[in-house]
Amino acid sequence: MKRESDRKYRLRHKEWYKEYFMRRHNTEKGYFRDQWAKVIGSKHGHNFKNFDDFFQCWLDQKAIHGMTCPATGIKMTRIRGKGYKQTRTNISRDRILSNKGYSRQNLIFTTWQYNKSKSNISPRNAKVFLRIVRERYGIDEVERDEA
Repeated sequence: MKRESDRKYRLRHKEWYKEYFMRRHNTEKGYFRDQWAKVIGSKHGHNFKNFDDFFQCWLDQKAIHGMTCPATGIKMTRIRGKGYKQTRTNISRDRILSNKGYSRQNLIFTTWQYNKSKSNISPRNAKVFLRIVRERYGIDEVERDEA
């Protein structure tokens, strides 16, 4: 019975809840609470004690790199998107080894674009890819045209 009345209350106060969510999400801690919810719901598992342990992992990285992505050197953001559109520079939690769960050792915060582009490549396959680039182009790095 209480659950139904809570639902009715939320429906009547829909705008207030939407505004409250946006205010919370737009804070650093709120943004990472949303990230934490995805970590604890992940099929890959995690070994963080709680949200504070997870959030401290971010604070430790931020103390070293600031808001700069350690992989790309791009300034990371916390922009709330509309619908399913992702902001390329938003902070994304990234499992370094995709076959392992979230942990202090296996978690790095990067831009969403970098995380997406890395996909599920293994270190072995990354070495193979670099070997192929080196053989074909004679160099280790090839910048992709952004046309």
